[in-house]
Amino acid sequence: MFRTAALLALVVSLTSLAGCVYPRRATSLSAISAPGASTLGAPEHAYRVTIVSAQTGATRRGALAWDDGGGLPDCFVRIYRDDELVFESRTIENSARPEWNETLPRNLEIVSGTRLRLEVWDADTLSADPVGIWRGEGLPMNAEPGVAARILLEGESWLTMRFDDPRPHRGIGIRSFELRGSSLGVVEVEPHSPAGRAGIVAGDAILAIGSRTVASIAENEAVTALSLAADRGEPLRIRTANGSERVVELDRGFTWLVM
Repeated sequence: MFRTAALLALVVSLTSLAGCVYPRRATSLSAISAPGASTLGAPEHAYRVTIVSAQTGATRRGALAWDDGGGLPDCFVRIYRDDELVFESRTIENSARPEWNETLPRNLEIVSGTRLRLEVWDADTLSADPVGIWRGEGLPMNAEPGVAARILLEGESWLTMRFDDPRPHRGIGIRSFELRGSSLGVVEVEPHSPAGRAGIVAGDAILAIGSRTVASIAENEAVTALSLAADRGEPLRIRTANGSERVVELDRGFTWLVM
């Protein structure tokens, strides 16, 4: 009897907790590829980085084969910023001239004095040294927007990369929020976005979009209205975590995703 009562109490408790979980949604975000797009709100020293290709020797240093079968290396690229790994490319198998044309998912921020390290690895020799390494502060000297920079690596290999102007996205920049009935609870905000520039932070609750309260519109309509608020020039009425309320105006600039 006691065990049955305890199990029933646990089920009731878990059901109660589950009822407190609000569904989460994300606002829409679309990449802008048109050249000459507005740079309003663009972060300084952020670049759209593309790994283009590499060139290695036919053998490892010392005329050693790349693998036991005598084949060519299986190459991938690692990018480090201040000794932190920020990106690793896919592997191109069995090629001394691998081609990736792989763009990082976000713009890479490389401020003045940042230690940048570019490494080409052979997947068959991860316990040894990389195929080649480039180290420097900031961008390589020959890196210019719109130009593929051929970078000489330690180990007498080459890596070709592009460091272009950052790519903008269209959207308000609220990556995640909760549907709470009478409000939208902000969970995650991109700092370089209309929402971020307006000072909206995680923990804020959106009470109204333009002239309509969140409580007065359907959930799906609220998601759409929030996604389009910046483009429509609609202000948001916000309740902050400390209970105070304010109205924020959103600029019509882009969202810049930065890593």
